[in-house]
Amino acid sequence: MGSATVAHGPGDSSVQSLCVRSGTTVTVVLEPRAQGSWPRPRSSNPMLALVTSSGTDGEGVARVTVRAARIGAVTVTWGPESAPLFTLRLSVAAYPVQ
Repeated sequence: MGSATVAHGPGDSSVQSLCVRSGTTVTVVLEPRAQGSWPRPRSSNPMLALVTSSGTDGEGVARVTVRAARIGAVTVTWGPESAPLFTLRLSVAAYPVQ
């Protein structure tokens, strides 16, 4: 299926939205944080979007792979639920997106 990449760095919005087709693999690239490493990501609904891999390289860049499994809306967040450091809002569609 398809793939998409989302990048997040210092100064970027803490929320990004993306519309993808069911079956798409989304790679999230998180630039290093001054406050330390990125926390583990959490999917609001693993049935819709599953975090399949997560790792940090030697320079502190975190790469997370999320697979959009089913149609619907789901969020993947990093950090505490009350004040996430970064949120990816995924809309998973049944048809090709422009």
